[in-house]
Amino acid sequence: MSENSSQRWRGRYLNAAHLFVPVQLQQDAAMLARAENVVNAALMAATAGPLYALAYWLLGLRMAAVEVLACCVFMLMAPPVLRITGSIVAARELFLCALFFNFTWLTWYLGGIHAPTASWLITAPVVAMFLGGVASGIFWLAMSCAAAAAIWAMPVFGLPMPATPQVDMPLLHLICDLGLYVVVLVFVLLFELTKTEGFVKLEQAFSTINELAIRDELTGSHNRRHLMGLIDREKERSDRNARPFCLCLFDIDFFKRINDTYGHAAGDMVLRSFAHAVQGQIRGTDAFGRYGGEEFMLMLPETPAPDALVLAERVRKAIAALRCAGSAGNGAEITLTVSVGVAEYRLGEPVAQTIARADEALYAAKSLGRNRVQCHDDDEHLPVVPKVQEPKAGRRDALAKARGGLGRPLDGVQCDQLTGLLNRNLLRDRLRHAMDRANRNRRLVALLLLNINRFKEINDELGYEAGDALLAQAGAAVRGCLRDSDTVARWGGDEFIALLEDLSFESDAQVVAEKILDRFGLPLQVAGRECFVTLAVGVALYPAADCNLDALLKRADIAMRGAKGWGENNVQVYSGDTVQPQSERLALKNGLREALVQGQLFLEYQPQIDLLEKRVVGVEALLRWQHPVYGRIDPGRFIALAEETGMIVPIGDWALRTACLQNRAWREAGLPEIKTAVNLSARQLKEPGLAARVLAILAETGMPARCLDLEITEGMLIEDLAGNCALMNALRQAGVLVSIDDFGTGYSSLNYLSELPVDILKMDGLFVRRLGAAAGRGRSYAIAEAIVAMAHRLHMDVIAEAVETPEQLADLCAMGCDAAQGYLFARPLPPEQVAAMLARQAEESVPEVA
Repeated sequence: MSENSSQRWRGRYLNAAHLFVPVQLQQDAAMLARAENVVNAALMAATAGPLYALAYWLLGLRMAAVEVLACCVFMLMAPPVLRITGSIVAARELFLCALFFNFTWLTWYLGGIHAPTASWLITAPVVAMFLGGVASGIFWLAMSCAAAAAIWAMPVFGLPMPATPQVDMPLLHLICDLGLYVVVLVFVLLFELTKTEGFVKLEQAFSTINELAIRDELTGSHNRRHLMGLIDREKERSDRNARPFCLCLFDIDFFKRINDTYGHAAGDMVLRSFAHAVQGQIRGTDAFGRYGGEEFMLMLPETPAPDALVLAERVRKAIAALRCAGSAGNGAEITLTVSVGVAEYRLGEPVAQTIARADEALYAAKSLGRNRVQCHDDDEHLPVVPKVQEPKAGRRDALAKARGGLGRPLDGVQCDQLTGLLNRNLLRDRLRHAMDRANRNRRLVALLLLNINRFKEINDELGYEAGDALLAQAGAAVRGCLRDSDTVARWGGDEFIALLEDLSFESDAQVVAEKILDRFGLPLQVAGRECFVTLAVGVALYPAADCNLDALLKRADIAMRGAKGWGENNVQVYSGDTVQPQSERLALKNGLREALVQGQLFLEYQPQIDLLEKRVVGVEALLRWQHPVYGRIDPGRFIALAEETGMIVPIGDWALRTACLQNRAWREAGLPEIKTAVNLSARQLKEPGLAARVLAILAETGMPARCLDLEITEGMLIEDLAGNCALMNALRQAGVLVSIDDFGTGYSSLNYLSELPVDILKMDGLFVRRLGAAAGRGRSYAIAEAIVAMAHRLHMDVIAEAVETPEQLADLCAMGCDAAQGYLFARPLPPEQVAAMLARQAEESVPEVA
């Protein structure tokens, strides 16, 4: 039989078996395997039982034949019972009772312990092991041993035994022995069939996750994360072998115009066609992927810049010849052009710096008219700064530092003539691209508007030339405080703008602003004398509600003017109609200990809903701070400060103790028992004796260990895999549950996932938000479903975060997700509202949905 035919018949059999398995059991891989084995056992009874009854009948054992058929009827009732009741235990025990009685009676009837069916007593514990696991197998082994002992003891103690039938006993022994071999083999083969099917599904799930982890959903090329990993590995090889490589950054010209004119569907088609065309021009060893939006990155291993320019030019020409269909039915064709920035890796430099140079070259290509290839070090084709008179000392150094080692000059259209920094026109262009990238990458952009206080007094006292020299030095000083990937420009007069991209927290921008203020604590040398300068810094963040490019600039200006009113060297962050003082960060740092002592910290609890039983089964404890001056403070603003100061350890202990006490209070009030999830921070994980401290708090508060769920993010786990595994093993041995939080946004490595002693996997809201689309179940559904299937195969429960729509909930239920939390059910609630929800649930047996 061919492999395809074998798979086809196997599929048909499994489909038939699934008719007896309730839908709710099919959602869990382990439960499905158990249910399938009950059906397998019934199939074995249906095929083997009548044959043995016929054999007994032909040998003249009429009563034995009738008994075998009667027991077969009971065994065949197991699949219908499974379907009707949904209980694997009921169906399994019905089957095992009939099986056990059948061979116990036959052994007694056919002559006792020497009967040919005595060896068949082993089938009950063997089948029980497959159907119910170790506990069930041990129970029926004890029953079989007891039955064999009882049958042996009956003649010893003079109890009556039936007369031994007058049959050909050697023949009966042969039939029974052969039958035992065949039945055991058939059942093991059926079990192997269902097990193999489970492994096939698990392999498919792993394959789907691996594929989606490295591919861009739309274009099929590498996604940004995987591409950056390939570039990092190439950097390591290059540093070892002293063989540089090149990066080419592509940007489809006027892509927004294509979207606006022809629609987003046409824009998606253009991106796919572009990616396909580029892949047709590059070599097999090259790595090509989507960098974000309409930008793509090409990595050329062991390729010098001249060769990279040739290949990039070939790609550019291929794209210029590409024609894509426009809107459906209008017959229009879309023509494309692409601008390309090329940079060669310099041995030892960070990859981010190489990418920044490729980005600089791309900007140059676009500013020169687009549809061209520009190399970062290709001075022959780059615009040149016009020579101007340098009336001020030190201006050459300031210009060089302001350019940040870009490897090329800037032209007069791009460059501020006084400071050598970018001018406001190019700054607006870069800000527009930064905002687009922030939307794609879900990372913060910060705009810092810096104003030199009392600059007019400096001009009046020292003269305008000294003022110009001071501006040049100030610009260079700001540039020196930033990363290579950041942008600084002269906005006009005595104002500068710093553009910071790829930030994780709002506090990151404040840290940079404070670094700049620290630098200006040193004097600048102007006209042979020291000059101290103070700044007012306004910070505006993006993404933000109702904020476009002009609104962002205006917000930075409002914040800067507010900073001027607070005094010298001040930073303020735009926040609605008001701004907050630069001293906030320091005040929050210093106020954390006072907040813990004075009860400013409190917990809210977000319910977690079991999707099968539709009831609250747990809550996640979330830390909050009500500051007496700044009001309610977002955790993203103070958790990082608590980590920096080490206060996260006592705060974490307080949060754990408070959550445990609250859980006990709910139980003592007669409410249903639920679990409470508490997050552990990176700093807490590194503290010695964490496991002992957790267990001590459980003992102190009287909370059962089974009710505590400790959530740890992927990134923290992988930092010290061996140590964290030991920690989690110690906690789980005490009965504490352990969860992986925000799964899918960190490392998501299948290599370590199988090694971790974890009970629960929390699917990050990034995957949940993509579910429930009107277009149907696509790749987003597939990857979420694969995560659920993988977790179930690894015997983990799955909790989905950030569920907000009924459509998302429907998709999660369909893929068998165990539980969920999000605004669809309830926002984070104070303890008394959680208690009210649990009380209503106890009364109505229906979960509260907010």
